[in-house]
Amino acid sequence: MPQPLVSVIVPNYNYARYLEERIESILGQSFQDFELILLDDCSTDESRSILERYATHPKVSHYVPNEHNSGSPFAQWERGLELAQGKYVWIAESDDSCTPELLGQLVSILESEPQAVMAHVGSVQIDEEGKPLERDFDGWEPDGSLHRDSPEQYLYKAMRHRDTLYNASKVLFRRTAAECIDTTYARMRYCGDGIFWLELSRWGDVLELRLKLNRFRQHTQRVTMRSDRSGERLREQIDIARYIEERYPLGWMERHRRRGQLYKECSRLRRREPELGTRCLGYLHQQLGATRRDFLLERLTKVLGQLTGRRY
Repeated sequence: MPQPLVSVIVPNYNYARYLEERIESILGQSFQDFELILLDDCSTDESRSILERYATHPKVSHYVPNEHNSGSPFAQWERGLELAQGKYVWIAESDDSCTPELLGQLVSILESEPQAVMAHVGSVQIDEEGKPLERDFDGWEPDGSLHRDSPEQYLYKAMRHRDTLYNASKVLFRRTAAECIDTTYARMRYCGDGIFWLELSRWGDVLELRLKLNRFRQHTQRVTMRSDRSGERLREQIDIARYIEERYPLGWMERHRRRGQLYKECSRLRRREPELGTRCLGYLHQQLGATRRDFLLERLTKVLGQLTGRRY
């Protein structure tokens, strides 16, 4: 296969129900200069039989079924990047889908914007059956406009828990930049994407095309939903906050505001699960030194911002 412009990575674990729709939505893209890398993390459902049907497709450059589960979807991201040959990479999550225009639109943007490290679109949220949900993670009208965040602006948004890159399936990024970033993300189970996008954003601007071309599936099987109930995802968010504080130039206010947000989330967990929430609060204090004062500061700055219309 000639070297493709785009490498499409499909990491899968037990999503046989959605795999055919996912792969067909990739093969049906209007932009066709891509290789398809299929990964399976030792699924226990019918995933492998489906993937094997596509393994000999001309677009498929690699089909890699793991013999043992890696324990992390981000370890699969890392594996896919090791195999990728394209100038750009699209991590197409195996339970999502998209319109035929997604890849062509994002390639066109990055080809014309060499200072950008990644570009993304918006998402229609869908349920297990593929029906659209009213929930909207984007907060804008799909008018086709293009918006830019510098590395500093993206960090600011991420620290305020308003990350625009909430789903990998909507993002296209430069492979050479991804090869240079810290691989701490690959050792996480739930929130490794937060570190991945932050590290990648250091290498250039983040561009947002305001069109809803991605289909982001919400269902009870999602790892993030299960981890929210167990508190495990919250512990990783605390780890990420420490990672950011140690490596990024944050002001005093921004550090304590983020600690306050995490304190609030641990307190909410404690109301649902007292023992689990208490452990999370203890872990937050141990890792970041966060206390109720950080929570009160976060509340105060939020109220001041609402009253004055200013960002604090």
